[in-house]
Amino acid sequence: MESINKTVESPEYFHMETFRREEFLAQIGSFTQVQYQLFHNICEFWNPVLDYNHFILKSSKSFLASNNQLELLMGKLKSAHMGLLQYGLNDGEIKASRIILSDKDGLPFFYYLTEDLFARHMFEHKQPYLTIKAFDDEGITLPGDMITPLETTMLSPGFLKRNKDLKIIGINRKMKSPILFPSGMMNEFIAALITHIRLELVSPNLMENLSRITTQKISEIQNNLTKKEPDFWIMICQKLIEHKEDLKLRLKGLNPMIFTSCQLLQTYFQNTLTEKKEELVQETEKNKAQAEIIREYKEKEASWTHISVLDAKLKVNEEKWEGFREEFKQSVLLRGEGKEQPELVLLNNMIIHKDFLFRYFTREISTIRNSLLFLYQDQMSDLLRHNKTEKYTQFFSRSNFLADILSRIRDKDQQLWELLQKPTRVAESAYHFLQHIKGVTSTTRIKDAMGLYFQPDLKSFRKVDSLFQLKLLTMFEKSYKELSWWGRFILRLTGRYDSYVSMFSDTPIEGSPYRGYGSRKKPGGKEKAVSPKKGNTKGSVNRYQKKDKNYSPREKRKAWAEFDDAVKRKK
Repeated sequence: MESINKTVESPEYFHMETFRREEFLAQIGSFTQVQYQLFHNICEFWNPVLDYNHFILKSSKSFLASNNQLELLMGKLKSAHMGLLQYGLNDGEIKASRIILSDKDGLPFFYYLTEDLFARHMFEHKQPYLTIKAFDDEGITLPGDMITPLETTMLSPGFLKRNKDLKIIGINRKMKSPILFPSGMMNEFIAALITHIRLELVSPNLMENLSRITTQKISEIQNNLTKKEPDFWIMICQKLIEHKEDLKLRLKGLNPMIFTSCQLLQTYFQNTLTEKKEELVQETEKNKAQAEIIREYKEKEASWTHISVLDAKLKVNEEKWEGFREEFKQSVLLRGEGKEQPELVLLNNMIIHKDFLFRYFTREISTIRNSLLFLYQDQMSDLLRHNKTEKYTQFFSRSNFLADILSRIRDKDQQLWELLQKPTRVAESAYHFLQHIKGVTSTTRIKDAMGLYFQPDLKSFRKVDSLFQLKLLTMFEKSYKELSWWGRFILRLTGRYDSYVSMFSDTPIEGSPYRGYGSRKKPGGKEKAVSPKKGNTKGSVNRYQKKDKNYSPREKRKAWAEFDDAVKRKK
């Protein structure tokens, strides 16, 4: 049975107080206390379409022996057109399946009653020709405006897709009552048509005549009867209809309803094939529209576009093809089975084509690296000139330096910052770019190229300072060389030079009291200064490095005072 999209609204009495609900019931008939309680229990499930077995299992033991009371209750509600106990086929038997409650004379009541009568009718008569007479036999009049008319020529799977709400379908017939079926049971209706024709073809005489008019062997026909191939059913239905009058003359007692089944089934399968061809055309057009959108993003290369631009394009196509937006999302934006990554990468409400994600990543790293290098170089020079240790605390701890780099990246480029949180995505894009765009087939070469950005396992990035090639020692040495000879002298004199070298080095200088890059100690304390290794400096600086370790604190303070005087004289 097809699921019904439309949610059935809860009847008004579901929301009533207990005493009000009983007053409401009293207006439509006489009920026992057990029936009142059963009704309250059903309403407490807050489901107008309730599974019968589920209700029995969840009810208290005192009511498990009250099935006859439940049937009596539902019979009274059915007479009042506000509920019924619906039956269905289960293990070859008709059994209670669902408890239905509805507002009086509402469409849900008549719809679910149609489902109930349809299931019973197919079980008892082996054919799906339910008519208004079945309602009359129940003592219930089906209002004409509850029926949705359908011409035979319109019977198709597409009709089912367009009518998933609660609808009682009535197939029009000339001068006869319409053939009724619930919209949620079209598949069962078609299956019943096939079953009806199969049962009629059990007759040896009819089978022999069908073999004659189709020029097919009986064994071949019998084999195809077990299948649901549209071409086969269209062929035999057409042949039976074409030879209708001849067969009536040849076969006395032939059930004329077989021709009705043939007409309906032939129409259904012909429309099925037509709709499939139309669907293929539409699918081709949708794929073209999808490819065009992807192509536009590919032409933009390594640039990001806001998702609102894409959404506007999807909205236009959604008007042509219902569900286009969701299909695009599933096939283009989300990772599919067996796909390395989606065609378009969505990150922080921005989109880029997968071919250019790694190119963007490397380009931005290079651009921002130059910007950060210029910034940090200036800060380092300011630190050396004026000893502003409190202002530049990011230099005195690697964790501080890494955090400062990431913070500045986030301010400069949100997309790059997001990618730095997703190493797996970048690794996939790198592999895709190098192999499929650049044509690099050597796995070793690919790993070497990725090694500039990733740890050896290729699952995580290198530390961000290494990733952006921001080495504090290199920046320090450059700033140191740019100092005047007096500035270099003071750094040597005060021991700050060795402190910085040891602090900014990946490996501490032998014998230094500082722990190397990542140390939290700041220069300028009481620690004994250590001379750098021979050859680290040139010219006049070497003349001072042998003496700086013997200066007393008093001499150092005097040197600073002389330095301040020299600066003032220059001004």
